[in-house]
Amino acid sequence: MNKEPETYEELIRYKRCVDLTACYDLTEEELNKIYSYLSEHPRAVIVGNENSLTLKVNYKPEIQPQIINAKCINSGIDGIKLTNESFTIIPHYVPSSGGGYSGGSSSNNNNNNNNNNNNNNNR
Repeated sequence: MNKEPETYEELIRYKRCVDLTACYDLTEEELNKIYSYLSEHPRAVIVGNENSLTLKVNYKPEIQPQIINAKCINSGIDGIKLTNESFTIIPHYVPSSGGGYSGGSSSNNNNNNNNNNNNNNNR
C-alpha cells in the first residue's frame, strides 16, 4: 500500500488489508482503494464472496456500494467481512455425509435412566 500507518488505528487497518491478500487476489490499486474506503468511512463494511468484494457503508443508503471483482484464492473460506473494528473469515461449509436421523438414542437413554430411577426408588 502506498501509505505508511501513523496511528494505531491506521496500523490495524493496514494489517487487516494485508491479511485480506491471503484470501483474495488483489492488485495494489484495489488494496489502496479498500484502505482508503475504510479510512474515509468509519462504518464501512467490506463483504467478500467467491468472486467479489463489496464496499458499502451501513446506515448510509446515499453512499452507493462499490464492487471490486476479486477472486477468492483460499478454498477453505466462503467469504469475509471486514470493518474498522473486525476481520471475520467465513469458513467453507461442508455438509456432513452421515445422513439419516439419529435423535432417538438420546430419548432412549432418558427413558432407561427414568426406568432405572423408578426401580431404585421402589426397593
